[in-house]
Amino acid sequence: MAQQVRWGTQGFTLIEILVAMTIFSIASLGTASLLTSTMRANRMAHHRSFATAFAQDKIEEVRASVPGACTGGTASQGSISFSLACGTAAGPNETTDVTVTVTWADPSSQSVQLQLRI
Repeated sequence: MAQQVRWGTQGFTLIEILVAMTIFSIASLGTASLLTSTMRANRMAHHRSFATAFAQDKIEEVRASVPGACTGGTASQGSISFSLACGTAAGPNETTDVTVTVTWADPSSQSVQLQLRI
């Protein structure tokens, strides 16, 4: 005895497959957008971390030497060039205020500024 298969009880229809593919495509695009944004934020954080370390090295150099020995400089990491500007000013009670600013462009201009009173 053979069983009869009723219409609509076996497999998927073309409409169901198209709806499933549309939902999957929308979810995939959202995931790809999130991944791109995360990679961009990670790259920006990496450059900010490098700029902060560059500025901290200059602060330590100035702290170890004469307070007036604050000079600028440059550094690069990959294709990004970092410019350092260092300035001093007289502070209260015969102290010196040191300001170190590191700027770079990736893809917009960004900067990190550290200040120290010696």
